[in-house]
Amino acid sequence: MDKRQILEKILDFFHQKGIEVKNSQELENVRYLEQGWLDSFDLIDFLMYLEQEFNIELPPEVLQTDSFRTIGGVAETILKLLNGKCSDN
Repeated sequence: MDKRQILEKILDFFHQKGIEVKNSQELENVRYLEQGWLDSFDLIDFLMYLEQEFNIELPPEVLQTDSFRTIGGVAETILKLLNGKCSDN
């Protein structure tokens, strides 16, 4: 699985929530919490969706990184986890 495929699955979640976004280079820099796309309950749903969809476990230290606050950062984190190379960068 590559980053583009991961981004598509992330966008699927937002589409299910009624948020219409298009995959673009600018999208990767979107800070989804600051944009108000997710409230605290939606965030829990999002994390569970990611873990189930990609069959991964998101370590707490990863969730606290600044990069995990952007769409592109989430995709990069998932890609690293899938490849077994995730660190708390």
